[in-house]
Amino acid sequence: MSGNPTDTGVGDAAPATGALNAAPSPMGRPVPIQRPRTSLFGLAPAPFVEGDFIAGFRLADGRWAVVSPRAEGFPNAWQRRVALWFLLSLLAVAPIAWAFARRVVGPLNDFAHAADVLGRDPGAAVLPLDGPAEIGRAAHAFNQMQSRLRSFVDDRTAMIGAISHDLRTPLTRLRFRIEDVPEDQQDDLRAEVVEMEEMITSVITFMRDASTPAARERRDLAEIVDDVIEDATLLGGVEAGRVDSAIVDVDPLGIRRVLNNLLTNALKYGGGHARVALHVENACAVAEIIDDGPGVPDSELERIFEPFYRSEAARQSGREGSGLGLAVCRSIARAHGGDVALFRSPEGFTARVTLPLAFSDDRRVA
Repeated sequence: MSGNPTDTGVGDAAPATGALNAAPSPMGRPVPIQRPRTSLFGLAPAPFVEGDFIAGFRLADGRWAVVSPRAEGFPNAWQRRVALWFLLSLLAVAPIAWAFARRVVGPLNDFAHAADVLGRDPGAAVLPLDGPAEIGRAAHAFNQMQSRLRSFVDDRTAMIGAISHDLRTPLTRLRFRIEDVPEDQQDDLRAEVVEMEEMITSVITFMRDASTPAARERRDLAEIVDDVIEDATLLGGVEAGRVDSAIVDVDPLGIRRVLNNLLTNALKYGGGHARVALHVENACAVAEIIDDGPGVPDSELERIFEPFYRSEAARQSGREGSGLGLAVCRSIARAHGGDVALFRSPEGFTARVTLPLAFSDDRRVA
């Protein structure tokens, strides 16, 4: 405790043993008190002894004078001094801390943004090397990973495309050899060769589209959906539901191909009627194509996206198909950072296309 002496006085009787602790009542003539100096925030040092004590002394005439400190309120002088030092330190350190945080967090923010862009567009530009040395090394490793992934995908795509292209040669030889077999078998063999050529053509087209992504454009997905609905109405049985505006960065031809393929499947296997809707959910554009058909068994909802796989219902329907349509749809959607899923809902069998919304000009990943 610290304080100002307020209880002062003189008495006639001398205190007995322990009288000082009993703090006798002051009597007689008051002793003048020197008031403490004042300053800014009350931080001037006290002109007297500080502490929690009671002092008594005997005057020349035999009387006693007793002095005790006056309790200070909150905050006291010491607390005000500590608070002031903290405030001055904060004002001195805050600009330096802010500049340092900007120096570190800025490149990290760009790093996270580049990672998100890579998931949407594998052909995105590399991350600039900026910031502290540690961030620069991380950005360099990220750019190397992006380059290696692109080379890995390109090599596998080129290999599969080359194999598919080379298969045309033995098929051509088979066409000539068919002429040497009995005539009653030639039609069936020619049909098999034609089917194989169509599958090879589909594979080459799929590989070409996967290995050469088109340039992305900022478009309103609602416009693409409306165009797809308008084209499909010529086939009949297409109903437009709620179509909200959704700005996305996409390859318009690729996304149009996805929606056309799914809508064609819905009309082909869904009883000739389909409903199309578009809404925004969790920073994603969600396009849904719903039909009234039986769909596919739950055990095949994921397997149906495998290349060349056709469900039992599709095979028994007698309709032509190579089994690459849904695989192409999912590949294109995932190349845009989205996905394609099939599921059952109360409204009917649903094909859902999810695409991330476009970044705004000032948007960054936090």
